[in-house]
Amino acid sequence: MAVNRVLNVEQKKGDPARLDGQVTVYAVIDIDPAELMSMKHPIVSMVHGGLLVAVGNYREQNSLRDFLRSEMGISLEEEGLGEGLADMIDKMEGLESALDPQKLRERLENMGELEEFIPTPAKVVSFHSEQELLSQPGDVFFTGTFKKIGNAVLSVNAVPVVYQAVFREQQTETVRSEIESLIAQIERSEPSSKTISSVGINVEEILSKEYIPSMLYQRGNAPEFASAVKGFRAFMSGYRFRDDVEAVLNLISKNEELDAADLKLLELYTKKITLVQSEDFAGVEAVVKEIERFKES
Repeated sequence: MAVNRVLNVEQKKGDPARLDGQVTVYAVIDIDPAELMSMKHPIVSMVHGGLLVAVGNYREQNSLRDFLRSEMGISLEEEGLGEGLADMIDKMEGLESALDPQKLRERLENMGELEEFIPTPAKVVSFHSEQELLSQPGDVFFTGTFKKIGNAVLSVNAVPVVYQAVFREQQTETVRSEIESLIAQIERSEPSSKTISSVGINVEEILSKEYIPSMLYQRGNAPEFASAVKGFRAFMSGYRFRDDVEAVLNLISKNEELDAADLKLLELYTKKITLVQSEDFAGVEAVVKEIERFKES
C-alpha cells in the first residue's frame, strides 16, 4: 500500500479514499524512560512503551453526546443536563482535567444546532507495541516521533478531528450517490414481481438500498409514497411476522422528521427480517433484544 503522508502523518493501515470510521492514532515518544517517569504531567500515565495512542469510533459516535454516553455512561438529555455535566466533571482525570469546567458547561448547554461543529473526542488508550496497534480494526495513523511530549499530544489530538471530518464527508457523498441512484431506479423501473421469498435474492440489500430508501425519499409526496408503500408490502408478502412490516411503515410514516433513533430502529428491523428469512433464529433473538433495549433507552 502506498504511504499516505500529509504533514508527516503516515497512514499505516486502511484506504484513505474509503475511511472505515474506526481509527487508531499514535505517536512515538523519544524520551529517556527515566526522564519520562520523573515528569509530573498527568499525560505521562498515558504513555506505554514509548507510545501515546488515541482511538475514535465515528461509526457509532456521531457527536459529543454519543461519546459521553458510550465512553463515560453520562446522558446529557435536556432534563438531566446539569446533573450529567456535574458527573462528567467529577469523573475527569488526566488529560481531560486541563479543560475549564465552566467553559465546557457553557459550551454543552448551548450546543443546539452547533452540535455538528463540535468534534467528537477520541479516547486515549494503552498499547504496548506497534504490532498490537496494527491489529486493531479500521484505520491506523502514525503522527511521528517526538522529543517533546506536548507536541506528541497535539499531533494525536489533531488527527482524529480531521479524520472524522473527512469520514463524514465521504459518508455524505456515499449517501448522495445512493439517493441519485435510487431516483434513477424509481424513474425507470417497473414494479418488481419478486418477493421476500424469491430464490437467490439478498433481502438485506434490497430492503436497505431499494424499498426503505424509496419510501423515505417519497415521504413528502403522498401519491408516490403510497405507491412505494404498496411495492414494499408486495415484496414483504409471505413474511411471517407482520408486526415487523407495520413497525417499519409506522416509523417511516411519522409526521415529524426521522431522527437518528428512528433510522437505527429501521436498520435493526431490516436486520431482523433478513435473519428471519435465513432462519438464523439465534441471531433473531439477539436482534429482538437489541430492539427492546434500544426502545427502552
